[in-house]
Amino acid sequence: MSAVTNAADEGGKGVNLAYGKQVAISQPDAVFDQIQGIGLYGSESPLNQAWKLTDGKYGDVTNWANTADWFVFYRKLKREVVIDLEQVSTINKISTGFGMRGDVGIAPPINVRFYVSNDGSDYRYLGKSEPDTPFYFEYTKGSNDMHRKVYAIDRTVDGQPLNVQGRFIKLVFAINIFGWMDEIEVIGKPGVVDGAELPPQRDDGFTYDQYAAPGAASSAEIRDQFLWYSGPMSASNSHFTDWTKEKAAAFLAYKDIYGRIRDWFFSDILAIPVTQMITPSGFDQAGNARYVTKEDLLAYLDFIFQEDTQLGAIDQAASEINRALRTNQKVRVNMAIPFIEESSNFGDIYNDGGTLPLRAIDFADQVDDPASYEGRLEMARLAFENKKAAVRWYIEEVERRFQEAGYRNLVLNSFYWYHERIMEPTGEAELIQATSQYLKDKGYYFTWIPYIGPGSAYLWRDLGFTTASVQPNFAFGNSKKAIFPAISDLARRTGGALEIEYDDYRTLSQYLNYGVFEGYMTGAHNTYYLAAMPIVDGAYAFTPLDRTKVPDSLSAIRRGVYDQIYNYVKGRYEPTFGMHQSVDLSDPADLKVTVKLPLADHVVEGEFTLHYDQDHVTFSRFSLPAALQGKGTFQVDDSGKGRLKVSFRIDHPDHAIFADLLERRNPLAGAPDLITLHFVKRDARDDAALTSRMFAIDNSAVMKGKNGTVYRLWSDSDIIPGSPEDQLVSAFLAVKKAEETKMRADITYARVLVARLPHSPVRSELTDRLNELNRNHQS
Repeated sequence: MSAVTNAADEGGKGVNLAYGKQVAISQPDAVFDQIQGIGLYGSESPLNQAWKLTDGKYGDVTNWANTADWFVFYRKLKREVVIDLEQVSTINKISTGFGMRGDVGIAPPINVRFYVSNDGSDYRYLGKSEPDTPFYFEYTKGSNDMHRKVYAIDRTVDGQPLNVQGRFIKLVFAINIFGWMDEIEVIGKPGVVDGAELPPQRDDGFTYDQYAAPGAASSAEIRDQFLWYSGPMSASNSHFTDWTKEKAAAFLAYKDIYGRIRDWFFSDILAIPVTQMITPSGFDQAGNARYVTKEDLLAYLDFIFQEDTQLGAIDQAASEINRALRTNQKVRVNMAIPFIEESSNFGDIYNDGGTLPLRAIDFADQVDDPASYEGRLEMARLAFENKKAAVRWYIEEVERRFQEAGYRNLVLNSFYWYHERIMEPTGEAELIQATSQYLKDKGYYFTWIPYIGPGSAYLWRDLGFTTASVQPNFAFGNSKKAIFPAISDLARRTGGALEIEYDDYRTLSQYLNYGVFEGYMTGAHNTYYLAAMPIVDGAYAFTPLDRTKVPDSLSAIRRGVYDQIYNYVKGRYEPTFGMHQSVDLSDPADLKVTVKLPLADHVVEGEFTLHYDQDHVTFSRFSLPAALQGKGTFQVDDSGKGRLKVSFRIDHPDHAIFADLLERRNPLAGAPDLITLHFVKRDARDDAALTSRMFAIDNSAVMKGKNGTVYRLWSDSDIIPGSPEDQLVSAFLAVKKAEETKMRADITYARVLVARLPHSPVRSELTDRLNELNRNHQS
């Protein structure tokens, strides 16, 4: 189909000045796909085919697979398309088209911004255009055709007819996944006529150069927000959402290893359904909870609005923390709005016994011709109005329950959109915008945490969110550390923030390290995805709440997660590194402890102390990996008291030790060896007594990068003999043993160890357990 060409001006309406002109397309965010190893889509148009956008041809709307006249975009977030009109001209209208075919993922952008310039450098903002028909409406008749949506601007942002001068025309938009774009038309007249002027500079509401400020109203008052996952789960997984007062206190307050409340930790929480929550509608193919009806949403609300657990427990815990710290802190609560699927009946929300259909097809009997363009548009509109009503019902139900609960320490101040990317064919964009206005009218903030990849990082302001945190997805994806400076730059450019994501403490350290390097630790608000219970496990790492568990080789690292996140929240965090000990006990005459540096950041020198059990082994020698031989100096000093002091220096920065993420969720893949320490078993010791826990590195370890950055060890690699943690664990295990044997000698021994602990909640709790044993023993 032909577009408007540069035919003669008819009736003074102007010509298509863009026809046949040169087009340049830039992809400033292509780096994200490169970092994540995402290649090109097979039908993606190469940039040297940008001429398609001014060749006078519209795309084929009868067959979406025919891309001859479409320019096909794939991922890569923002695009900037510039047309050189070759001379300063008078511009009265600019338009372009995008295809939409929801069932194959082809979606137009939320909007297009238009700019003009006389010199190709100083661009002036004209305004933005949304599509000529709503996203929730797609008019297709068969299995191959496509709905072409038009984006046009013929008036300025202040409503005046467009009559501006310019040589260069720029269109800016964000692509989610697939985008089919065709002809760009610039209607006007060659040269400057009719008093056309270069428009003044205007804010485009799209360009920023700073993070979302922590604590500001523009950041929904967020400084550090804990993502609190909950919801009913299967019996085997119920412990993941069994939120008691003690568990809630772990993320609300910072506790020392003895359980003493020292400070507030998180006073801002996002209440969000756990992915595998059980709802009446069951799970989707990916195993995620479905929200199809009113009852599905009530299943979540019924669960979290319990009096003695969940939000009730959080309120009680906050009360105790306020008493302990003599504060009057209110915990801000942000409530997630689950993504509601389309269905024939969401449920009776008006208490009139009626239904609430969310599908356009269910309104076929309310239009004259359900197959016509007008009929289908009206059907889609009616379904969309019901979607808005369903979301409003949920918001009002949350409000009602909050008011009835009468929490003294919790404040509902915001809502959160649960879906992490926009589903354009369902009208989700318009639904978010309508929800935004509804919440704004009620005085609530509205937040979002989209993932990197789709254009969501650019869209959140236009959708009406107060603020947004972008997910780097380093912890879970096939990514590289370069994602952090790139996504930090993106967050600044969009005025947003970043999400801290936990999967492994070594990948977590990269989020925190770059928070220091890129300034988002203190310069932006931070949201924290910390899985189900790592904060709880860290707070009680040496004295587990679950009495079936005991401290183990990972307890020190779990506590490190708790401590380091707290340091980060308080702005006191210093860059850290991780060390991994690979212990080989196969040969008693040559026991090997190989120290690795996963995700090392160009390390050139460092030192650490390794503790070993001198009753069982003696140190013999050390060896270096081939990659480091002849490239530095290494020294190992044996104190003779079960401690080795290891220090090293790499001779040249080019040989600095570096490692990146090579496998998804596996920071140990490709982790470089630093040194191997060799030991010999003492003759009088049994081979069976040898364990990897006889070796531990304490947290005094320090490394230095080639740029001078100093890194400190994340935590002790295991419980260090003779440390306060060791004494605490010994007392805890002694009490547990006494409870199992119920022997007086074990009870007495446990009481001696507990008495050595400082006065604290842990000491009181262990003492109570021993007292209970005595009472039972006497009876």
